[in-house]
Amino acid sequence: MRNRYAACALYLLVFANPGLAQAPVQTSGGQPQLVPPPSWAFNDLACAPGLVTQKKDEMTPPAYRVIGSQDPAVRELFGTGDILVIGGSSNAGLQAGQRYFVRRHIVTNTSTLPVTIHTAGWVQILGVDTTVATATVLHACDGILLDDYLEPFTPPMVAARPLPGTTPHYDNMGRVMTGSDGRQTAGGSSQLMTIDRGTNAGVVVGQRFLVFRDKRAQRVETAGRSKVFAKMGGTSPLVEIGEVLVIAVRADDSTVQILGAKDAIATGDLIAPIR
Repeated sequence: MRNRYAACALYLLVFANPGLAQAPVQTSGGQPQLVPPPSWAFNDLACAPGLVTQKKDEMTPPAYRVIGSQDPAVRELFGTGDILVIGGSSNAGLQAGQRYFVRRHIVTNTSTLPVTIHTAGWVQILGVDTTVATATVLHACDGILLDDYLEPFTPPMVAARPLPGTTPHYDNMGRVMTGSDGRQTAGGSSQLMTIDRGTNAGVVVGQRFLVFRDKRAQRVETAGRSKVFAKMGGTSPLVEIGEVLVIAVRADDSTVQILGAKDAIATGDLIAPIR
């Protein structure tokens, strides 16, 4: 029987209390209804991490980057309310009033692909000329840095309710990737991680996954054990660790929120969709 988790999930409060969100946005083609999150969940969702799955030479370089600030002192770290100077112009499509996410790639000594996309905050363009633009920091998830890049701001949406289903499907299982800032583990309910499945694999917002761990790779061979153990010890079943909910989806990856877990969910754990 599948484990039940006592931890209360942040975004399930939205599903359990539909009055906290606005009216559902109708969708078609079998996609779930999406609703704006309540105000207290907005920042957590908008600050969620993503993944880079393309090689650097295959990516289109970002058009806009943070190149400075309108501050008397030379600074490299910025927060809410600061005025930034953006490398971009009206000729490149920037217009006053536009909003953009500010993001950076988190590269570690062991990073190849995928690489974590960290959301540092979002800004609103104040003024634009033919060379540069200025923007005010509306919200900082943490410090915004020089050379961070801009991407168009899309307000987060959540599923009106989790997709139904009780049975995990084990064909073509995916894996848990990293969390914000490249974190390798997350244990608390409502914490966010990424998975290596997205719209190209049929994943939608509101879908749930069970998380499993393959302990066979952690097996330590010890001399003196029986032949039966030597033969069968590596056939132990997967161990169920927890359950996650998809809160944002891209082509080849998704961001998930932990609904409950009996151990810290870690990079490399396996995921099976619940249908």
